[in-house]
Amino acid sequence: MEQAVQQNVILRLAVPVPLRRLFDYLPPEGLDPQTLIPGQRLWVPFAGRKLVAVLVDVVQKSSFAHLKPALGVIDQTALFSRVSLGFLSWIADYYQAPIGEVYAAALPAALRKGKPADHWAEQWLQLTTEGKGLPESALARAPKQQALLQLLLSEGRQSRTHLKALGHTSTIVRALQERGLVNWSSGPTVPPPLPVAEPVPAPQLSEEQQKVLDSVDCGHYSASLLEGTTGSGKTEVYLQLMERVLAEGRQALLLVPEIGLTPQTLRRIASRFPKRSIAALHSGLAEGERAQSWLAAVAGQADIVIGTRSVIMTPMPRLGIVIVDEEHDASFKQQDGVRYSARDLAVVVARNANVPVLLGSATPSLETLHNALNGRYQHLRMRQRAGDARPPQIHVVPTLREPLEEGFSPRCFAI
Repeated sequence: MEQAVQQNVILRLAVPVPLRRLFDYLPPEGLDPQTLIPGQRLWVPFAGRKLVAVLVDVVQKSSFAHLKPALGVIDQTALFSRVSLGFLSWIADYYQAPIGEVYAAALPAALRKGKPADHWAEQWLQLTTEGKGLPESALARAPKQQALLQLLLSEGRQSRTHLKALGHTSTIVRALQERGLVNWSSGPTVPPPLPVAEPVPAPQLSEEQQKVLDSVDCGHYSASLLEGTTGSGKTEVYLQLMERVLAEGRQALLLVPEIGLTPQTLRRIASRFPKRSIAALHSGLAEGERAQSWLAAVAGQADIVIGTRSVIMTPMPRLGIVIVDEEHDASFKQQDGVRYSARDLAVVVARNANVPVLLGSATPSLETLHNALNGRYQHLRMRQRAGDARPPQIHVVPTLREPLEEGFSPRCFAI
């Protein structure tokens, strides 16, 4: 190692290689260093290759005398906040993983390969300050302009694609622009509300469900184990907690153990929140779909984010609650590459964001149950099945000396 030298600007980058350290680079040639923000992605040369790295810090001193310049900036804005950068660095330290590989694992595949984030950018129409303060009757003689203005007032900014689908032409938009009531901005593509046959209202809660709901304070950090019998209505508790944080303008994060559970969970959430933007993140999506959902979550445009274990590394600026369904499931543990437990990281994410985390299961893991019994987690129980649901009837069928059909007694099919 050469003697430390003083430089003007040194970029400290997380490079996706199996080494437990950051790497120092000079800014790209011809680029104003003041435009660089921690959390941006840059192209860097490394061992004869061109790799995607994440800027973690900007310093003025390096331990190396001869540094290479980065090749260029991929994003004009940061994809990771300061809090997210600290969280990912903590993961690398806690799990003794190469820090560059941790940052790479936090990105969807398309972004790991260097695809610019603005590739999925969309134009959004939003109200100006003048537009927000305009009286309702001001555009009575221009009903089409009034209708668009009311849409923006009631549902917030709208994408160009959505406006076109609703029949709001560019002529109407231009007229409002000339009045100084609206303007365009660029942002990530937000997943549209999922189509549902008919919105499903919230059912009447049981006494146990209401008690659990009242025990979770969405105003600050708390960790709770919801130990509920199968059919006791844990999902309904999740939905009503989501409804609370959504009403406060915050995001909800739901982790499910398997990809197979995602479609049915999505349908149920969409039927309860038909006008909310729901982003799904799991390995079954195409690269472009996953990148769009990830960017929508990062930008705070997705109200509800649902996914498997890797979703826990997704930055969410308006996070209001973290829910882990079937927390005992072994699939929450990453078994190759960067090894981590998404269930355990969910607790860290909630603590960092000062929001509640709810771990739900009918058969809690021993670790979570130990934390609950020792008072580290709030222990909530639901022992009764919701509504008219009844437990299954159990029959003991002796199979000794009986002919079996594919391993089952014929009497099993007669019950």
